[in-house]
Amino acid sequence: MQIHTKIVVLTLSLIALLFPAIAKDAPAPKRLYAEGIPETGFLTLKTEKYTLPIDAASAWTIEKMLFRDHQFGLNNGQYGTVLTPKGGKWWGTGHKEGGREIVHALKLTVDGKAVSIKIDETVSGKRIELIKDSTIWKFKVHVEIVLTDEYIYERTQMEALEECETSTLYYFMHIFPPTTTQWIAQLADGSIERGPLKHAKNMQVNSNTLWTAQFDPAVQLGYLCYTPKIISGPKSVSMIWDLERYHKYYLRQNKGLKFTEGQKLDFTVLVKVVPNETGDWKATQEAAEQIMKQFPTVK
Repeated sequence: MQIHTKIVVLTLSLIALLFPAIAKDAPAPKRLYAEGIPETGFLTLKTEKYTLPIDAASAWTIEKMLFRDHQFGLNNGQYGTVLTPKGGKWWGTGHKEGGREIVHALKLTVDGKAVSIKIDETVSGKRIELIKDSTIWKFKVHVEIVLTDEYIYERTQMEALEECETSTLYYFMHIFPPTTTQWIAQLADGSIERGPLKHAKNMQVNSNTLWTAQFDPAVQLGYLCYTPKIISGPKSVSMIWDLERYHKYYLRQNKGLKFTEGQKLDFTVLVKVVPNETGDWKATQEAAEQIMKQFPTVK
């Protein structure tokens, strides 16, 4: 095998030597993103409490989440926004089944100052903003990720570029560990619901929610996700996929919707880790009240 490999390498080298024009004129790999935007590698955003690696290959979406160096957001799936066209396959983030999300522009700001984007580096500060413009299928997408010591803020705006129809649109996705054992949620009507997580291989919560949280008893942390404007649409739902490999949290905007050209969607989610949660939900409910004051609900 080694002899064969050496022969192939020598043959290619000989071709390049004898026919330099062929080697010189060979087409470069076709770029997927706009010129100057890295297509592979990671950029890590870091504040004192939170660390957020961003994956270039997955259309510059979150790769995992850490709080005080404890990984509470796993990297065995996708974050961000994905959709399926009616009769089609998945588009968005790292999905390739239907087509790729195309990144057109990136902007990085650290503590109010513009910073150049460099792969495989860590940028640290008190407030870090990453802004992305992209296209997912027939939608123009504008994403803002803001990292502070208090929360991870994600806002995604979408606009239909032409008349189209989706089969499913997951607006936000977050991958929490399978060590969480309970969930709690405030529903759209203000009521509170709770339930267990025990790897039941089904979806939990299954309602539109203002906020949802999971409890991880091993580290006494609550994982809170708050949407100032409840994500709503045809068959919209907030749900946790209760599997052995993860407790993945989905915010689905629709399960079948016709869009007119220029129709827009605009939703935000804030992710916050709640220390000293014991499972009685007092710390998490207090954290939810505080973040709701900071980011008031929108009707």
